[in-house]
Amino acid sequence: MTTGLSASRKTPGIYLAVILGGAGTSSGDAPKTILLQGNYLATAITAASPALSVAAGTMAAATPTFCASADDAGTYAGRGSELHNMAAAVFAQYPDATVYIEGVADGGGTAASLVNTFATNASAAFTIRIYACGKVIDVPVASGDTPTVIATACAEAINDEDTLPFTAQFLVGALTLTAKHTGPRGNALVCAFSFISAAGLETAITTSSTSSGAGTTGILSGGTQVSGEYCFSLGATQDSWANAIAAIASTKYDRIIASCIDSTNIDLLTAHLDSLALVTSQKRQQGIVATVAAYATAVTLATGRNKSRLQIVWHYNSRIPPWVFAAQVGAARLIGDSAAGGRLVGEATDPAANLDGLELVSVTAQNTVADQPTATEIEGALNNGLTPLVPSVNRPGFVTVARSITTRSLASGVPNYSVIDTSNVTICDYVADDLNSFLASTYAGFKLTSNSSDGLPPRAPNVTTPNLIRAVIAQRLAEHEEAAIIKDTAANLSLLTVTASATPGRVDCEIPCEPMPGLHVLGGDIRQLS
Repeated sequence: MTTGLSASRKTPGIYLAVILGGAGTSSGDAPKTILLQGNYLATAITAASPALSVAAGTMAAATPTFCASADDAGTYAGRGSELHNMAAAVFAQYPDATVYIEGVADGGGTAASLVNTFATNASAAFTIRIYACGKVIDVPVASGDTPTVIATACAEAINDEDTLPFTAQFLVGALTLTAKHTGPRGNALVCAFSFISAAGLETAITTSSTSSGAGTTGILSGGTQVSGEYCFSLGATQDSWANAIAAIASTKYDRIIASCIDSTNIDLLTAHLDSLALVTSQKRQQGIVATVAAYATAVTLATGRNKSRLQIVWHYNSRIPPWVFAAQVGAARLIGDSAAGGRLVGEATDPAANLDGLELVSVTAQNTVADQPTATEIEGALNNGLTPLVPSVNRPGFVTVARSITTRSLASGVPNYSVIDTSNVTICDYVADDLNSFLASTYAGFKLTSNSSDGLPPRAPNVTTPNLIRAVIAQRLAEHEEAAIIKDTAANLSLLTVTASATPGRVDCEIPCEPMPGLHVLGGDIRQLS
């Protein structure tokens, strides 16, 4: 029957319909979308010592906004905001990513801070090196410079780097850094300082009075010493993800990457992911968050969530903010690591991609070797639902994803790793989305009859049976196996059932989907032969 041509048409002629687009595309052909959720600058930041003005973002809270570049994110969310830096991390790894950003309002409390106090005039030239969120800023000091001159120069250099998540001010010789957002997440920020002598000798400034070797001293205060790093402190009053989640209650984003690091807001995100994955919603998504907490605390966070659709990336004591490396992991999972010189493809190309050793283009390793995860901690993290970042073998100073896993490690309190890899979720979602679009296209306008006793298909057009539907699904699954996405379709065929329901016009299906695992472990013995 020609589309759009009535069977009762009487006027003679040749009528040919042109149908553009054909059958619905596979879910794998659609671009994968990333939603970044985090704080934005709702109001401008101004200060006087030195003069400083950071413009407010133009976006409204809890309003997903398409973002084509890091600079756009800086305009919409404010430069140096969580969203700005998350977007920059995504585009560095995945320049063509389809990104939306959604602002979460600050909690309205206190912004985290730390202080570096300089004393005594410089008696010779030297350099102050500032390590700030992956950036290295060198500030020259001339012989005779006063502590105020030194602090002013440092403040101006920091403020010139307007993508940083904090601002700088000085009072006499005290350099005060203050997070651009209020709340306890600012306590995860790290800034390190060193004196570099004229001969190139580097001396880290600590919480004890540290000599530059050229008269001036420096001392860190107002923050918190955490192992090998000095973190901001005093950030207080948690923000809430409730409004941001409510605003996307009916929208699908393939990956939602959130800056929250607290269990309350993470649980709001996971509840949203679970709700939209229900059969009546079918908006299957995955969430990615991060933590810089110590091993035991990070494990408690992961096991307390225990969710198949949630990934928690662990990078203890990172100089890169957790929301930034979470964003880059999310981007790398989709596109792979070619931007970092790697050779791994991502889930946007291959839902079953093996992401072991995925290189991150701009996330640095811990500066202190003692802060880097031990082999025991890496294995323990993987046993407890944490995705650890580990030092890269190929790119010294940077990190890779050890293995991309979900937080689900328990079933009824007992270890269970049936959904350990994020690829298990990605593959099953891919197959479900593909069957959704494929079956909807294949059976549009069809009628349903009973299985025939002679095994022959119905003679009338656009009529099908449960057995015919089963055969179509089996063929589609076989195609996914040929593409190395799932495996053992023939062996699992007995588990594929399509039966007519007691409700007229409905069939019920049980569709086996065995993900093709990555090759994660290869063991063997090397034996000397005499």
